[in-house]
Amino acid sequence: MFHFGLDNLSFPPTTSTSAPSCGWRSTDEVVHLQDKKLHAYRGGFDSFVGSYEQKKAKAMKESERLAKAARKSGRRAPKKWHDYTVEFHFAAPTELAGGGPLLRLAEAGFTRGGFQLSAIDADVSMGQPVAVVGPNGAGKSTLLKLLAGELTPTSGEARRNPKLRIGLYSQHFCDALPEEKSPVQHLLDTHPHLESKPWEARAKLARFGLAKESHLTTIGKLSGGQKARVALASVALGEPHVLLLDEPTNNLDMQSIDALADALDEFAGGVVIVSHDSRLVSCVCDDEERSALWVVQDGTVRPYDGTFAEYRDDLLDDIRKEMAAD
Repeated sequence: MFHFGLDNLSFPPTTSTSAPSCGWRSTDEVVHLQDKKLHAYRGGFDSFVGSYEQKKAKAMKESERLAKAARKSGRRAPKKWHDYTVEFHFAAPTELAGGGPLLRLAEAGFTRGGFQLSAIDADVSMGQPVAVVGPNGAGKSTLLKLLAGELTPTSGEARRNPKLRIGLYSQHFCDALPEEKSPVQHLLDTHPHLESKPWEARAKLARFGLAKESHLTTIGKLSGGQKARVALASVALGEPHVLLLDEPTNNLDMQSIDALADALDEFAGGVVIVSHDSRLVSCVCDDEERSALWVVQDGTVRPYDGTFAEYRDDLLDDIRKEMAAD
């Protein structure tokens, strides 16, 4: 499930960073970080992609020419063009007996203080991405916690397959990582099936984009993005049937967001995400047959009759009307 609302629709800022694979971008300038240097590109995001690829092709051609000359003269070849790449992966889930939804809220409600959600009928099936949309404070994260079992409905019920494995990720889990341990030690302690095989832990961390020099550094010294990679690697090692991800793109660069989108699109289990990142939603919820949208608003959850693109267009129309009224 994905989280969207009119008041927090995530458009790219006028300055953006990265090199990308799936689109819906609107920018005036792109700043790309490569080899510890910033490179500015004027124009929209698509223009950046074209300029970047041209620059890359030219640099690689020049690198080949210099390398050929170096071989003839016996000199050392110059440094080649280097692209930062990362590839996330979540293993195919094992089959569960019984079939039916992985998770279900049946006429569920939740009340705490002045907050209330009621009459929730929602379920998550194998292979289904569902976008949860709605304004801030409407209860999207509460809905996620009800599905995860972190909160218990005060009315109705939550049903889960008894053998279901849930992969839960949130900023809280990043903040709660043991700062005195290294990423490798944390994974070994959290996943006993690794059987003290640090090389397997390191391989998983590398797969999720954590540089090898950070594998044995204490977590307290890592950046927010590095902690996010540790947490996501830990989620993947749990081999979940369903992924519950709350704002997973926070602290991730755009290459990593692309990699996450690709991994979620390929994942055969259920996917539940709260995210402000419109690009991630567009990439993962692109199959009308598989995906669905739920709107959290006015104290309840209701299905949206349409695609994410249609919902996005409705939001844009509302934004234009609000701007015209001002």
